[in-house]
Amino acid sequence: MKTASTRRLALAAVLALVVLAYLPGLRGPFVFDDYPNIVNNPTVAVTTLTVQNLYTAATSNTSGPLGRPLAALSFALDHYRAGGFYPLAFKLTNLAIHLLNVLLVYALVGRVARRLGAGESSAAVALFTALLWGLHPLQLTSVLYVVQRMTSLSALWVLAGGWLWLAGRQRLAEDRRGGAALLLSSLVVGVGLGALAKENALLLPLYLAVLELCLWRGTGAAHDQGRRFANGFFAVTVLAPALLGLGLLAWQPGWLLDGYGGRPFTLDERLLTEARVLWFYVGLILLPTPGRLGLYHDDIALSTGLLAPWTTLAALAGWLLALAAAIALRRRAPVVTLAVLWFLAGHAMESTVVPLEIAHEHRNYLPSLGPLLATVYGVTVFARRTGRAALYGALGVATSLALGFGTFGRSATWHSEETIIEALYRQHPQSASAQQMMGELMLHRRGQPAQAAEHYQRAYALAPWETGYGLRALRARRTAGGALPDATEHQAIVSALRSRPLPPTTLLALGSLSACALAGEPACRDLTPALLDWLTAAAENPRINTVSLTQVTMNYGQICLQTGRFEQGLDWVRAAYRQTPQPVYRLMEANFLMLQGRFELTAAVLADVHQLPGLSATDRGHLKVLEQALSRRRAEAELTAAD
Repeated sequence: MKTASTRRLALAAVLALVVLAYLPGLRGPFVFDDYPNIVNNPTVAVTTLTVQNLYTAATSNTSGPLGRPLAALSFALDHYRAGGFYPLAFKLTNLAIHLLNVLLVYALVGRVARRLGAGESSAAVALFTALLWGLHPLQLTSVLYVVQRMTSLSALWVLAGGWLWLAGRQRLAEDRRGGAALLLSSLVVGVGLGALAKENALLLPLYLAVLELCLWRGTGAAHDQGRRFANGFFAVTVLAPALLGLGLLAWQPGWLLDGYGGRPFTLDERLLTEARVLWFYVGLILLPTPGRLGLYHDDIALSTGLLAPWTTLAALAGWLLALAAAIALRRRAPVVTLAVLWFLAGHAMESTVVPLEIAHEHRNYLPSLGPLLATVYGVTVFARRTGRAALYGALGVATSLALGFGTFGRSATWHSEETIIEALYRQHPQSASAQQMMGELMLHRRGQPAQAAEHYQRAYALAPWETGYGLRALRARRTAGGALPDATEHQAIVSALRSRPLPPTTLLALGSLSACALAGEPACRDLTPALLDWLTAAAENPRINTVSLTQVTMNYGQICLQTGRFEQGLDWVRAAYRQTPQPVYRLMEANFLMLQGRFELTAAVLADVHQLPGLSATDRGHLKVLEQALSRRRAEAELTAAD
């Protein structure tokens, strides 16, 4: 690849292979989290390009502390461009972002390889790294799972920021103009834009610190005019935020620890487990066999101590050795240092203290670049030294094609929600999520509630802290004609909801049962008294957060409204407001009072709501509806009195 035209042709071939690998899954449907974030989010359904519509769409997502407005805006633009929620249009955008990232990986790795001393082989290192990275089966969910655009779009800006930083750092090292400006622009692009897609982009300074450590290390570094600037850069972008974060956690530990209320593990257990999970990820990067890949990995056992299981201690020892080797080899084999530290830097947010689920493949979208780059670089150097470049080049092509066929096979299973679930179930039968999803498939797609109940029950046995699985099993049994829960089962559910973790899936199951009861479905028709007890137990759980408590309260209130339990519902929402003053509770209070015919009190409550600070657009809409309903009921009451 000595000519520019040859390199362009080779790069075009790389992009074509990536497209071919993903073709089978492009016509697949929206799935799972796509619905709450995209399809069932009315603000995404933009039909006219106005500033107000785009702003509303961009600020509609509640994922992450920043709301990920850039990703949300891109979903709205896809809807506008396609004229509706057509999955192909959204998946094509995801694929286009992935292809752009392949190009950015090529550009970034080319600079890294030259700095490492690859010389004329730099283009080959960049090309094969981009090829392996772009075709790797581990990247599939970031492409075909539409909502994971948040990951790939954030990565796009991080990669662009990394390239700008490398270009600027080289200029500073050569004492050329414009270097500092490029370094600062890398933050604007990588962090400023990337974090608006997903918060992982905040890790860019850490990635850059790894590059600084590994690439500017040799003879003459002491005379590098950019070293002082780089030291100041990292003091501001890495050291200061780290100290600030530690200080905030020491001052308000609840900001972090409260998030563990809905998880079946503690902070200590998560950190111990992640040591093993990180090695699991390394295994997936280096040997991505189909049986180990999957949408969910909740079949990974938790580490409850250093020897429970014993592999926890081995994993921790392994990482200590890896870090020691990375430091020891920084000058002699900096690519090894780069592989280890880049991978760990990329997992510093989602695989450490933040109370997220234990493992997901998309978390490796950028971190996988470090080990892949090191592998390609090492093979290239060895091939050059042994004079067997053609042989190892053929080996690289064969490896890339093997990865491509793996991705093609995975992509083929993504042509329908049913095939996705079946593949996950085959590969991970000990996954509670896989069992639960098979239950959903049996109940809602195949009309087999008895079989669905069996899958839900298996899920509950695998994850006994997840009360939602038990609730789903109960509903499926009722749909199949089973009896109501007896006193023992009822009390067991009450106890579980009051004391166990309340993950989102349990709250969704409660919401689903509430909707079932409100719709008068036969399976839930006689469950109302029990359901109210279960909602009460969930509300009394000390782990419940404000958002979940609001949803539980709304479910309780709606059931009371529909079943005529006005006084019971009124007491509930008043107690909820005393605990957590939110406008929605006062609005529900007004509704109960109005239905009881207590119009003066209703008007007084609505007047109070007008004075509450921070009313959302939704609150104002509900307030207007209630005021109109109150006017109608008053008029009707006056007519009745006149007659």
